[in-house]
Amino acid sequence: MTDQLSSDRSNPRVSIVVLNWNGRDMTVDCINSLLALSDVHFSITVVDNGSSDNSVDAIRQQFPDVQIIANTHNLGFAAGCNVGMERALIGQGCDYILLVNNDTILDKGLLAELLREADRNPKIAICSPKIFYYDPSDLLWWAGGTYSLWTGMAVHTGRRQKDEGRYDGVRDLEWATGCVMLLRVKVLREVGLFDAKIFANSEDVDLSLRVREAGYLIRYIPTALVWHREGVDLRKNVGERLRFFMFIRNTLWVMHKHARFYHWFTCWPALLGFYIPRTMIARIRRRDFSSCWGMLCGVGAFWRMLLFPEISTLPDAFGAPRQFANEVHALEPNARMAPRLKS
Repeated sequence: MTDQLSSDRSNPRVSIVVLNWNGRDMTVDCINSLLALSDVHFSITVVDNGSSDNSVDAIRQQFPDVQIIANTHNLGFAAGCNVGMERALIGQGCDYILLVNNDTILDKGLLAELLREADRNPKIAICSPKIFYYDPSDLLWWAGGTYSLWTGMAVHTGRRQKDEGRYDGVRDLEWATGCVMLLRVKVLREVGLFDAKIFANSEDVDLSLRVREAGYLIRYIPTALVWHREGVDLRKNVGERLRFFMFIRNTLWVMHKHARFYHWFTCWPALLGFYIPRTMIARIRRRDFSSCWGMLCGVGAFWRMLLFPEISTLPDAFGAPRQFANEVHALEPNARMAPRLKS
């Protein structure tokens, strides 16, 4: 890692942003894998979302060269990442941002592989790697993704499949997961950062749609490899009920932002007539009635977001500030960040 990013245009300047929320040990493992990345100059910024597990002190002690931004409370994945990305964009003059979930381990050649493809075409806005489950490590978590406004569903390609070479070709995607993504700074200055209202879950879908609407490409790079402890932080901190709550609320919010009126004629039946009932039956079989309630609350929260934008729909378990709904406009990429990034 270098303290000062190289200014040589043949050697792209990369800032790596990692978000942490009460995930100290996983974040330490993630940083160690980042420090092993080869053939690329980069800096690392860890954004801590008001952790209570001594994350900040532990990271500072073990990694004195890693920059840390310590938020006083949980801003969510979207706004928390925005804080780190804005610091990178304004203060470090980088060409690319590598956004990394703290529950991941990266192959040492990942960044070089992503940059090699990104540098081939300036229309590539996001590069997405091949991602495996951490355990079992040969089972795919992500080999690209598809998205349909007719159903509102963002789908992982290859999920839970053995990696047998079927997804070894470079190709363009409809969306990229925020688990690990390489972002071109020039495009972020144009389209803005994550939508802070989303808080967590589906912010990557929204950004991907905005990128594609602006005429840019999202590319899958199967030679860049990641291993992912899926959802560990969120399950540990808030549980399954709120994970389902956020998924339903934000799926509908992304539809509200991007769908045409006619898409709703198929989206509502797909969601209310198929996905939610099917998922509820699966959760009831596990005697998980709380998650069923969380999904229904997610639908209600979406309508409150539309009708009462000044009222927060976030449960207290997320640790977000009470005034989050009132502050969210200031956290919006199009309200505060995008104008500053373009200056």
